[in-house]
Amino acid sequence: MVVVTSMTQYKIIDAYFRVLQENPCLKKVTLGMVAEKAGMRRESIYRYHFQGVEDIQDRIHYLINLEIKESVQSFLLNDALDLDTFLNQSFLPILYAKKDWLKIMSKTTADTEWNKFLIEEYAPLIENYLDSIEKKEVIPNSFLALILIKEVLAITSTWLTDDEPEPVSLFTEKFISIIKKSPFDLLERPTKE
Repeated sequence: MVVVTSMTQYKIIDAYFRVLQENPCLKKVTLGMVAEKAGMRRESIYRYHFQGVEDIQDRIHYLINLEIKESVQSFLLNDALDLDTFLNQSFLPILYAKKDWLKIMSKTTADTEWNKFLIEEYAPLIENYLDSIEKKEVIPNSFLALILIKEVLAITSTWLTDDEPEPVSLFTEKFISIIKKSPFDLLERPTKE
């Protein structure tokens, strides 16, 4: 599905993010707030562009997710592509390019559907992948998929909400190091030699 987003709709989306950026503790954004920030009438936005704030959020989810999902699906279906290459050349660069939006979404609570959206999008993909490689653990693959998604979200949101997020070339090694270790490994004291 391709969703065309006009320049005016991007202006409205930018206004939505500006409202959140200026009011990070805001629990709910109204169409009136967005319209004021965009220099438009609320009725014009409603009639010609978005049916409400939820519609704006849905479009943001779609725009952020489009490249990411294609990238993840390509990796999961391509046995020849190794994790380091996928992260360094595809996944993390896409996130970094969208860092301004992702930073605001990670720091605010106005869009309560974002994490739910990501889990609904990626849990079935990851679970199917684990099933296809015949991953058999004590923990069901559906649970492992949720853990993996939430861990990736925690790591990437911590990275992108930094005042000056490191470029992908510097962050990839850290990401791989963290993702390869369990929380227990990260907390364990180094052994003295």
